Amino acid sequence: MIVKKIKVYPYREKNCFLNLTRIFLKFSLIFIVFFKMASSKAEIHFNELKDEYNKLLEKKYVLLPHKGTYLLPFSHNDNPNSNTFKTIEDENKDRGTFYERTETEFQISFLILTNKNIFNTNFNTFIGYTHRAYWQVYNKDWSRPFRETNYMPEIFARYVFDKPPKILNAHYIGYDIGFVHQSNGQVQELSRSWNRIFSRFTFLAGSTFFNFTLWYRLPESKDENENPYMYKYRGYGEIDMRHEFGELDLRLRILPGTEHISGEFALSYPWKEGIRFYSKISYGYGISLQDYDHESRRIGLGLILSDPISSTD
Repeated sequence: MIVKKIKVYPYREKNCFLNLTRIFLKFSLIFIVFFKMASSKAEIHFNELKDEYNKLLEKKYVLLPHKGTYLLPFSHNDNPNSNTFKTIEDENKDRGTFYERTETEFQISFLILTNKNIFNTNFNTFIGYTHRAYWQVYNKDWSRPFRETNYMPEIFARYVFDKPPKILNAHYIGYDIGFVHQSNGQVQELSRSWNRIFSRFTFLAGSTFFNFTLWYRLPESKDENENPYMYKYRGYGEIDMRHEFGELDLRLRILPGTEHISGEFALSYPWKEGIRFYSKISYGYGISLQDYDHESRRIGLGLILSDPISSTD
């Protein structure tokens, strides 16, 4: 396969500490404003929530829900990155466009409990995996190929408080500490990957979950770094919010890069037991690895498996 060569710039992250401080202040401001506005009218009892969590952990090596498992048969991108496959299209002009705007998107995400109450504490350790794919199922001229696949294995320890401390109007439920790898499985110019150490903090305010994640990207050599400016588009962390309006579930994901801010908004509604109608809107950069530095404007419709306790995407 011949692809158009993408220019790779030297790795450079100046004033890393200042960037981290700026991102932290952004998160802190949103955190304070959000929880000051949070309502306590629909308070979820923490003890009930933890009982549900403990039931999920009764057996080791069982697949547990993680970042959402969904299928979007119709996922439309209003601004596809056609430059990536331009060389292929030029050499096969009779076959039409390789990257059609409408495709199918799906994600499979799960956790496996590996150790429970390590060192007689509330720490549990998990192995997680998230698989997201973009499938050009309607592109018969190119034999309906998988355009992009992102692989994300991770390992982390999770601590859940017995009596969660209260911060502003929110209960501080617990936190995760771990390592995550993400790549697209490609080679040479199309390859994208990065490795991070992360901390994720979970809060509950009324009927709203709030996840606040910070990460540190492990440094790579100049020759090995395939996406040196990822921090401009994905930054040093992200914010996830999940709110329940009766049976309607709303989720907001904010990706604050140092130079660009992006986001995803999703909502779901029950259809059958264990399955919900699902729609998702994505706007900005870093939505997928292949196009992390290209602005996407995407909307999708489909189904998602019910997820009682989730860290969101």
